[in-house]
Amino acid sequence: MRGGIRIQLDTRGRLGSYAPALVARAEGSLRCAAKAAGLGGGHELSVILCDNDWMRRVNRRWREMDQSTDVLAFPLHELPPDQVPPPGAIGDLVVSLPYLRRAARELGVDPESHLDLLLVHGLLHLLGHDHDRPRRQAIMRRRELDLLERIDS
Repeated sequence: MRGGIRIQLDTRGRLGSYAPALVARAEGSLRCAAKAAGLGGGHELSVILCDNDWMRRVNRRWREMDQSTDVLAFPLHELPPDQVPPPGAIGDLVVSLPYLRRAARELGVDPESHLDLLLVHGLLHLLGHDHDRPRRQAIMRRRELDLLERIDS
């Protein structure tokens, strides 16, 4: 496929002065991971980087869970793992930046690296991966590490 994936990136809620750097990082990292996963110019996805309140409302509405979380993925296609979807929109990702920053501090990693992990994790959900069973979790984790390596190189 020619060209890179089209990414519609937006922010929602009250975000601190740290947000612009993470917004810039998100697009580059996601573009790199998407290319490594076989996605190209015929594909598009949307990403919303938000605060915890906005994430909580999304999680409550779509998953009936009244709490914030780190990342949500809303795939538009049901795919077996790693199957490249047809051209067009593949889905939406929502990432809570405050949740991400807190988790990064607790894990002792920088927020940019943790953002990369959450974006790759969400992208893999859009591409049919899941972690609902130990075997599937192991497969998804190996694929995450592979795509994260591609971002870093």
